[in-house]
Amino acid sequence: MKTAALLIIGAAIPLLAAGCGSQPMSSSPTTTTATATVSNKMVLANGQFTPASVTIAAGKKVTFVFDGMGSDHIEILNNGHRVAQSPLLGHGASWSYVFNAQGQYTAEPETMTYIHAVIKVS
Repeated sequence: MKTAALLIIGAAIPLLAAGCGSQPMSSSPTTTTATATVSNKMVLANGQFTPASVTIAAGKKVTFVFDGMGSDHIEILNNGHRVAQSPLLGHGASWSYVFNAQGQYTAEPETMTYIHAVIKVS
């Protein structure tokens, strides 16, 4: 039993030493930058859009997901004027719209105009 333990310890020492190897010291710290993935998805469920607002660059799209009961159209408005309307969306269906022009837009279900989402396009 002692022999097996000594063999395991003897095999582990070189591995531990390799992890503590001599690496040149750097005078400047290394910085890594993580790239965040931004989802331009807005879900309509339970009487609200989630998130309630997004900010995107011109030329980017937003995907709208209808996760409510029944079915509805999602309208995109700019200064109160409809600029786009989705096809009839049922539960779980999605629709994407590309916002080419800068400005502030509102998304709302056609039959529930009291529910709003804001899309800011810069």
